[in-house]
Amino acid sequence: MVSRTSSFALNELIQSLHAVKGGNCDIKNLSRGCTVYFPVFVDGAMLSMGDMHMSQGDGEVSFCGAIEMSGWLDLKCTVIKGGMKILPAIGPSPLNVNPIFEIGPMEPRYSEWLVFEGISVDEQGKQHYLDATIAYKMAVLNCIHYLSQFGYSKEQVYLLLSCCPCEGRISGIVDVPNAVCTLAVPLKIFDRDVTPPKDMEHFAKGIYTVKKDCCISVEGGAVPLDPRLGK
Repeated sequence: MVSRTSSFALNELIQSLHAVKGGNCDIKNLSRGCTVYFPVFVDGAMLSMGDMHMSQGDGEVSFCGAIEMSGWLDLKCTVIKGGMKILPAIGPSPLNVNPIFEIGPMEPRYSEWLVFEGISVDEQGKQHYLDATIAYKMAVLNCIHYLSQFGYSKEQVYLLLSCCPCEGRISGIVDVPNAVCTLAVPLKIFDRDVTPPKDMEHFAKGIYTVKKDCCISVEGGAVPLDPRLGK
């Protein structure tokens, strides 16, 4: 956002790629029908938008991997008098603030997913205390390694995770010292079955049959829960 009276708005040095006042809204769920609430600090503030994507994955992990598109935006802008008191600005400083938005009806929605987990331990085995970035990176690497077994190169999977509507989540930061992130990939985007084979247990070494409807006796061995099962 820019302004005719920008001496207050620009009194801090900005070294990031994107603006800190409403920038970095590179979010796949921020699409048609959304409502976004921006804080405004100066009279005559203006608004600009761009970088539209046809499809994007959470994190856009390959940096510029989303599917770019041309288009036009139909916006409705409303000034909410006293809105800063209702929705107080939150950020490291009074100017570095983050918007609030309501998701519209046009976000991608799937019902079947394959989910990969990562924790904040890197490839060298070094632990990073509650580092969700490392955890998400490891979830992405686990996904790349797995899907590359189905005829895709690792580079193809890497690019796919930037442009497909995958779901990235911080699944746990409570169990110190490891943060847990998950990456869910929708199954419907593939032209083949990428789920683990249903008969894969037959190929495992040392497989044994688990006795059903039994409990373990203190004397050792499996004992039927119901005596009639032993007949």
